Amino acid sequence: MRLARPAASARRISLVPLIDVLFILLVYFMVTSVYRDLDMIPVVQDGSVSSESGGTATTVLLRIGADGQVVLRGRNVTPDVLASVLATPGQRVLILPTGAAPLWALTDLMDAVAAAGVTDARLIRLEAEG
Repeated sequence: MRLARPAASARRISLVPLIDVLFILLVYFMVTSVYRDLDMIPVVQDGSVSSESGGTATTVLLRIGADGQVVLRGRNVTPDVLASVLATPGQRVLILPTGAAPLWALTDLMDAVAAAGVTDARLIRLEAEG
């Protein structure tokens, strides 16, 4: 007795799993490549703000609250007032975000500082001693 074998079907390789994996890898590398070079943002860790040129530069401390508002000398600052404060040439700007400050507020403030032509801007991170 002879058993009839079914005709061999053409096997196809499905590309759907491959496309899914490539898409996940693409998203992963796009997200992680933004944080690849962390040395592009100078961070003051010891609180020293001495000038590299040895001169006396005025220092402006800008704090970012948890609501995203920029605070200068205890008062919320509008973008117009911020632009006029940053217009003084040769000043140092220190940016101190609170722990709950949104990232968009930090990037907006850093963009405003760069657009004002400030060349000495630093991001300060406070750490608890212990």
